[in-house]
Amino acid sequence: MDKKLVIAAVDVIASNVDILCEILVRLPASSLIRFSAVCKLWYSIIMSMPFRIRHSRCLAFANALPPTGIYFYNCLAKVQNLESLSLTDNVSSLPPLHDELTTSTTIGGDVVEVIDFKVTQSCNGLFMCILTERSNTSTSRKGLVYNPVNKFRYVLPTCTVSDEWEYYNLISYPEPPYYKALCATYLADGNLGASSMGLYMLEGDSWRHCGSMDATGHGFDSGVFWNGAIHWIGVYFSVYFVVSSEEVGRIELPMAPRGPCNQKLRYFGESGGHLHLIRVKNLYAKKFIVLELDKDTLTWSMKYRVHLAKLISTFPEMAQQTPSGTQYAYSILSLIRGEMEEDSVLLLTIPGKVVTYNLVLKTVNVIRELPGEVHDTLRFDHLSSYQYTASFAPGEDWTIDPK
Repeated sequence: MDKKLVIAAVDVIASNVDILCEILVRLPASSLIRFSAVCKLWYSIIMSMPFRIRHSRCLAFANALPPTGIYFYNCLAKVQNLESLSLTDNVSSLPPLHDELTTSTTIGGDVVEVIDFKVTQSCNGLFMCILTERSNTSTSRKGLVYNPVNKFRYVLPTCTVSDEWEYYNLISYPEPPYYKALCATYLADGNLGASSMGLYMLEGDSWRHCGSMDATGHGFDSGVFWNGAIHWIGVYFSVYFVVSSEEVGRIELPMAPRGPCNQKLRYFGESGGHLHLIRVKNLYAKKFIVLELDKDTLTWSMKYRVHLAKLISTFPEMAQQTPSGTQYAYSILSLIRGEMEEDSVLLLTIPGKVVTYNLVLKTVNVIRELPGEVHDTLRFDHLSSYQYTASFAPGEDWTIDPK
């Protein structure tokens, strides 16, 4: 092909706004940040509100991009000290979260100090956080939405419908404003009894009641958004809230593996548009199966069989002798579906390391050293880890108010 024709074609594409938008909208936000420095035209396209909204929507509903990285923390520590881990070659480190969100501020002459900070959910590039603030006059607990890419933050209005603890969740939505906030709080006395949960959707500066559900045996501090609904896992079944119809429902769980362990849940999370569940017969089982929920039938079926014998033989320090016998020291941080099936991995912590276990090829790779004693490196789990995909979810003009 004539080199001059190739150069001419490149010039046409590079200067054609419509063609450029179709190409750029399919790229991860981390690449767009670099490309915005190419020229003024590219910068104006990438930073424009219509493009950022479209890119955020594609990210939220295409499920095409694997996570850029993962944040995780010691689930037994009193203070959440976030660790971060990049999962792509072209991103060396993730944006800091802790320092950005724990800075003291002054409001009306009153110094407000953040005394506790916790991430509770990640949803398509945005994080739901809980901040506990202390001022000269009071202490308060607030929900906060944060985007590490553009450092956008949105403090949620206080949900005062109950004196009980509030649990906040982020929801991707196919229409403006593209994201919504949901608050779940225990009801003192409701139609479902003492153990019932009220659900409230944020509209403007107030919360609107949109449903109630049985809260028996469920934790609501780590909801998982999947297939247009927020899902909460329980002991015998999971419950969910469908955003578009505001309907609640429940999904029966398969019979748990028989064994001495009462807490059989090792993983419940979403990746690449797939919802996965891992339960074990004992806490340190080296063999287990990964279940996947079908979108149409809402039934669980086996997706992967996992046997960690090769991992244990490679890292014999995983085998810990206890009065109860041999236990295998590992924690499941996350399950990450790849763009290709053979790229799907389990992300695990073992003594001194973070490793990937390929679910198809059964190979193991060390991706980070994790200094500390055995008991230090194992205090991580799926409830304290959050996948991160860089997003251009709009900043100063973005709102979760649909009106």
